[in-house]
Order: sequence, then structure tokens, then C-alpha cells
Amino acid sequence: MKSEEKKITNEQKKKQVLPKYLNHLENLKKKFDVKKNPEYSELVNFSKNEEIPIHRWIKFKEGYSAPLVRKLVDEERLGENEYVFDPFVGSGTTCLVAQEKGYPSIGIDILPVASFASKVKTTIYSKQDRKEIKENIKNLRENLVMTNKVPKFRVLERMFFTESQKNQMLKIKGLWENIQNEKVRDFFRLAYISIIEDVSNRKKDGNGIKYDKNKEIIDDPISYYEDKLFSMYSDLMGLERSNEKGLIFNGSILDEEITKKIKDKKISSVIFSPPYANCFDYAEVYKMELWLGGFVEDYSDFDNFRNPAIRSHVNTKFDKNIINKNKIVNDIAELISAYNIWNKDIPDMVKGYFDDMTEALKNIFRIMDSDSHCKIIVANSGYKGVLVPTDLILADISQNIGFRVEKIIHARDIRASSQQMKELHGKYDNLMRESIIFLKKEGENYELSRFT
Repeated sequence: MKSEEKKITNEQKKKQVLPKYLNHLENLKKKFDVKKNPEYSELVNFSKNEEIPIHRWIKFKEGYSAPLVRKLVDEERLGENEYVFDPFVGSGTTCLVAQEKGYPSIGIDILPVASFASKVKTTIYSKQDRKEIKENIKNLRENLVMTNKVPKFRVLERMFFTESQKNQMLKIKGLWENIQNEKVRDFFRLAYISIIEDVSNRKKDGNGIKYDKNKEIIDDPISYYEDKLFSMYSDLMGLERSNEKGLIFNGSILDEEITKKIKDKKISSVIFSPPYANCFDYAEVYKMELWLGGFVEDYSDFDNFRNPAIRSHVNTKFDKNIINKNKIVNDIAELISAYNIWNKDIPDMVKGYFDDMTEALKNIFRIMDSDSHCKIIVANSGYKGVLVPTDLILADISQNIGFRVEKIIHARDIRASSQQMKELHGKYDNLMRESIIFLKKEGENYELSRFT
């Protein structure tokens, strides 16, 4: 969507709120010392995973790298039976690294494609499982059968370059649906999900997918799928896997039923990257995988998946009630509303986002062991030149909950338009960044008592 020229729609509100907003930025900058460290710049994105066995099974561009998690976990010096926890697990990088290092882990994600990928990547495959995988790859072509669960996805007829591509993909879907061994079936299903974008005529682009007429056409998806399976099988055979299996949940850290299931675990390290306050709707970004991967059967299912647990986008109706009122966030939202934003719900989304993140951080604090650490990878965002300093706000919220903010590392700069920074006169350019917030839970406090 082309950005509309920036306009002030409420001059009086802007004049009233802008000084408060600038004062908040100044106070937050003074409160938390942020150090730039280029060592982290290439570690906070997924690209380094693309050459690492197991991690490379599915591309998850919103994720971070295994080397980052290894670095952060190594700093912990965890003991036996101490858990590593990722409440926004994505494609499982945190849990998989913990497994590689011999630590038990727990991951949660509301996007079923993500939680499924995490589950498969952390599965321990027995010799018999591996034998069955090898046999199913060997006999793949003779076991191809058209699925009897053709997705009701409206874009299905247009998302491939040719009818042959579509039919081959539906036969591959039928293949894995008929495998009886659940672990083997999931292995073949993940391989299938991982090639959907490659074979389609679409590509992920920002907050969704778009037609790509210049994309290389894969005429033989079945052979492409075989290659993917051979690569994944090779990864399995080439690595010794720990007996520590990741415990993966499809759901939300805001769900009391899920937090109850993990509250008795000794959680000593928390590493995660939450959704950013940038209006990205991951159900929209991964809708091809949701539909063809069998997670969605009709549009009511899809709407349920896109309803955000963390209010980080405006593609669906969301609760506008705020439990944890925050003066800083409220003033930022008010200033944003003084401009011609593309969706009138963005200010409420911003308030809802930090309200939900406050609840998430409270739950994380509650289930963490004393004297343990939490690291949050997050990026700042902006609307019509109003910068949202997410790292500083989350650090402030965390400190109020009872965490000690040890440090904030400026990992890398993120792209900002000249218009984005115009209101700030270049004074706060370094706030357009992706950061890592380092927190420590040193003991019990008044917030924790609210949950007991």
C-alpha cells in the first residue's frame, strides 16, 4: 500500500501532546543506557539459520539466528534440569539450541504453522522413525494421491503458475496425509509446508504476500519436494540429537491454562522476540502455509487464527479495553491520532499492544525462577513520524514489574524514511533500531504476589 502524504488532522491535539511526547523520549533515554554493539547486528535476523542443519528446515524471516541464542544461553551457565523458555517461539530456534546444548525447553506460539515447525524440529526420531522416513522417501512417487481435503482457499486457483504445479502440490498433500506414523507424517508435512512459497507465484512482502511475475517457475514440485526431504533426512542422520525434547504449545502466554501447565518447571532462562508494534498480521503473511498445510479448513478458522493474542495489528476486531494504563503509551497513541494514519484503530492497537505485553511480562516474571535472566529481542516502530520506542517502554514496564534492567544493546539500525524522522528534527535518529533488552529477576516482589 502506497503511503499517503503525511498530514496533520488535529493541530490542537498535536500542539498539546507533542511536548509531552518529546519529554517522555528524553526521560526514557536518560533512564536507560543503550549501547550500540555491531557484534549482534547479523545475529538478530534469521538469515544465518539458512545453512544450519535442522534450523534450515523452514524459513521464518521474522526469527533470529541460532548463533544469537547460543551466545545468550552460554552466558547463563545453566544447571541440569533448568529450562530455557520462549513464550513467542516462532519456528523454534530457542528451543532447538537449548536441545543441542542438553537443556530442557518450553516454547509457545499462537500461530499454528510456527508451533508445528518448532514441534517437528525438536522431535527426537528413533531408529525406526528414521527407517520409515527413508522408506517413505524411496516410495514417494508410487504413494502420491490427490488429497481429499482440497483447501477452500479462494486464492488456490491463482497461486501457482500452472495447473500442473497445483495438482502436484495437492498430490503431495495427499501423500503425507496418508502416512500413519505421526512423527513421520509431521516430518513430511513440514517439508511440504516449507516449499509452498517457493513453488507458488507469490512471495512474502511486508505485511502479506504478493504476486511475483518474475519468480523462477518450479515445473516439477514433486522433484523439488524430494530434494527437500533428502536434505532434511541428511540433517537427521548427520547429527546426534539430545534426549531433551522441546515442550511446545500452540497458544498464548496470556492464556492462564497454558501458564498453569509450566508454572512448576524450573525456568532459568527466557529468550524471546515478541510481535512488534508494527501492524504485521502473521496469519496474513503465512496464509498460504495455513491453508495448504491443513491448519485451516474454512474462513471462520482463519479468522480465529488471525485474532491477535498480542494486539499488534488491525486486520481484525480487537478488545479496546486497557488493564494496565500507561501514561507514556497513551500520549504516544494520542500524538499518532493527530495525523492522517491509514487506519483509525492504530492508536488503540498501540495501547493494546503494550497492555498485552505488560500482562505477558507479568506472567513471565511469575513463572521464572529467582536470580534468572530474560532477554527480549525487539524493534522500534513509527507512524507518521511518531516514533514508538518499544525497547525503552518495555524496559520501563519490566522495571515496574520487578525486573532489574541490566542493559539494552542497540543491535542494528532499521530503515526509516526521511518523513519518519522529520518531526524529531534528526535528534533521535538512533531510536530507529532493533535491540536486545537484558533483564534479571532477582527475587519476589509486590507484582508476583498478585498471582498467588
